[in-house]
Amino acid sequence: MIWATVIFLILGLVLSAFFSGSETGFYRVTRVRLVLDGRDGDFISRRLLWLTNNPSVFVATTLVGNNLANYLTSFAIVLASQMMYPAQNAEVVVSLLFTPIVFVFGELLPKSMFNDSPNRLVRNIGPLFLVFVVLFAPVASVLWCFARLLQIMVGETPLRVQLTMARQSLQRVFQQGEMAGLLTNGQRDLTRRLFACSNATLNTIFRPLSQVSMIRVDSNFAEIERAAKLSQMSTMIVYEKHRKNAIGYVSLIEMRLRDQQSIEQVCALPKFVATYQLTEALVEMRENRLPVAGVTNTRGQVIGVVYYDDLVQSIMT
Repeated sequence: MIWATVIFLILGLVLSAFFSGSETGFYRVTRVRLVLDGRDGDFISRRLLWLTNNPSVFVATTLVGNNLANYLTSFAIVLASQMMYPAQNAEVVVSLLFTPIVFVFGELLPKSMFNDSPNRLVRNIGPLFLVFVVLFAPVASVLWCFARLLQIMVGETPLRVQLTMARQSLQRVFQQGEMAGLLTNGQRDLTRRLFACSNATLNTIFRPLSQVSMIRVDSNFAEIERAAKLSQMSTMIVYEKHRKNAIGYVSLIEMRLRDQQSIEQVCALPKFVATYQLTEALVEMRENRLPVAGVTNTRGQVIGVVYYDDLVQSIMT
């Protein structure tokens, strides 16, 4: 009788609650939260985000887990009925008596809990769920292959589903933030534009060297001031020998404050690859207070520059 109780409570009921609740939690979890936690270095959040982006793996794991929990629950009930009433076939009656307990504590209660607090609970059960993903991989892989076959037959790609779900989740977060008074209309629009530019690269915004106002390294202050007025830029790119050899930049304002009549020191020109993400470059330039940066090709040659003000303007408009 003790073994039947242990199998029913610990293995059957607990596993049923675990997989039923986690299934609801994964469908309700905010992907933006997982992305932010993953970018902060949370290993579990990164793996959970991978599962949400690969729903066939997640579904296969929960299916195997729920079937295992149901089998153990049924086995424990049959074992208990045979021990309690050995001379009678009472399995059906005992199963009916335990059905409300299994339904409430193995299905209804955990689903309600994960529905109300998906982000916290999914993160808490994340390590154990990843363990089950590895344990059930041999069986789940068969279900995953079958799901892939259905995707090929139907013609629906996982990428479309992920992008649609991510956009809906993001819009829901914005709406909730606005309703709670955390976001104004202007802040919401700015955040949307920022996410819209998240996949853009410097290729779309940088200025080629042929269109950049540059000064020679031996230029005097009058020449620099004249070039700055023509280009309406206070930060000037400095080159040596030829325009393709950009070596850094100088600030006209700092030269005036220090009463410099010639270039005494050139600030090193930071460089980004042309395929670098626009938002990443914006964050890095803001953190390091960089007014301008060079844009290079795959061979490391500077082919243009990008100004911090241009990055901000591209997001604001």
